[in-house]
Amino acid sequence: MHRAWMRSLMALLAATTALSIFVPAPATAFRVRARHAGVLDPATGEWLYTQSIDAPVPIASLTKLVTALTFRRLNGDLDAPVTITRRDWVGAGRTRLRVGDVLPARTLLKLALVCSDNCAARALTHAFAVSPETFGFRMQETAWGLGCRNSRFVEPTGLDPRNRSTVREVACLFAAAYEDPVLREFLGTRDFRLDTARGSRIIVHSSRLFRARSDVVAAKTGYLSVAGYCLAERVRRGGREYITVVLGAPTRGARNRESARLIDRVIVPRAAQADAGLGRDGRQARAAMPAR
Repeated sequence: MHRAWMRSLMALLAATTALSIFVPAPATAFRVRARHAGVLDPATGEWLYTQSIDAPVPIASLTKLVTALTFRRLNGDLDAPVTITRRDWVGAGRTRLRVGDVLPARTLLKLALVCSDNCAARALTHAFAVSPETFGFRMQETAWGLGCRNSRFVEPTGLDPRNRSTVREVACLFAAAYEDPVLREFLGTRDFRLDTARGSRIIVHSSRLFRARSDVVAAKTGYLSVAGYCLAERVRRGGREYITVVLGAPTRGARNRESARLIDRVIVPRAAQADAGLGRDGRQARAAMPAR
């Protein structure tokens, strides 16, 4: 059943991606302080803001969206115990894990999405008894299955700058991940308690903007020196949801500020328009109300 659901989801997202190619974005009076950015209405495929959305660039830990989607597509066992190896740990950067830790795959998946733990992302590949590099081929299949033909993935962490995508396709990947109930829960987790044999600690989401704003309902961060600071978010306003993507911001603070500007200057006005009953053709809601 899960595979059938994923096939239908891939068909839907591929159609949405194709639709968005032909929908022009409205002119905007400002420019985001990042190399690439966009705001998508995933329900209609309409781009509300675009700034170089089709250039393939390194996306750092946004790669983990595809890692998670691939784990789910291959029917990875969420409850399977996974032992952290030295190969997982060496070169992973900051991690909450240690060699010899044994955790269920569910917890590793949550760590990869909530705090972008590279060691956890590598260890997820143990569920399929393959190397991170071989798992990269499966990730490429996932991206292509969703119609993301300008994206390339070679390993599950995002540390390799050969992992590349575009704003348009990151939005597609984020939308696909959000449709999966397990991944939606993890992407929308602001903090959780991690229990290991060494004790317990509270893990907080790596996006400060997500933690601070109630209208941001899910997020994934990324950073690599060649990629800059990256952020994809799901925003809920006026009964509708939108996706924002910022790639290549110069600092962590700029990533947060520019993502907030996209919300406040693009999404908030659009949501207010919807609340006032103004459709794309400009008709007002009261025109549809019965006469008294």
